[in-house]
Amino acid sequence: MKEQIKLNKQGYEEYLHEIEKKEKQLAELRMYKGKDAIYQGDNWHDNPTLYQAELQEKSLMLEISEMKRRLKDIKIVENLGNEELIDIGDIVKVDMIFSENDREEIILILVATSPKSDLDSGIKEVSINSPIGSAVYHKKIGEIATYKVQDRTFTIQIKEKVIMELNQEDEFSKKRNK
Repeated sequence: MKEQIKLNKQGYEEYLHEIEKKEKQLAELRMYKGKDAIYQGDNWHDNPTLYQAELQEKSLMLEISEMKRRLKDIKIVENLGNEELIDIGDIVKVDMIFSENDREEIILILVATSPKSDLDSGIKEVSINSPIGSAVYHKKIGEIATYKVQDRTFTIQIKEKVIMELNQEDEFSKKRNK
């Protein structure tokens, strides 16, 4: 069974934009290859510039092909509006449980787009497609969930939804949209 990719409308648009961006890179690379790279050799010796351009071309073609193939695996999801469940856009405080006496509290925001890098606010964006994101997604406060990364199993407890005040949300949005 193929793994479904859950994205909201914004995430889906970003995914399509990323394909377009890679296709533009490929077109530019092909222009460079045909106009400049091909003339770097002397027709008697190797042309490493051309070989490198061809490797980059093949790599981009594979990436684009894989991204287009995965389009059919994308499922558009939106926030359910159920306050009892952890959903897209919720900021959640969780305990990472390493052992009975070893816990680490983290705060994360659940997103259905590509996560941005860690923000200055200390809130880590986590995709609902990631192992920890799928463990938290549509769970209730107080639930304990597990997730796997490679051959390790991790346990987390969902402590609470974090409510940000209006000015904090504005600052968070500004940082996220940079």
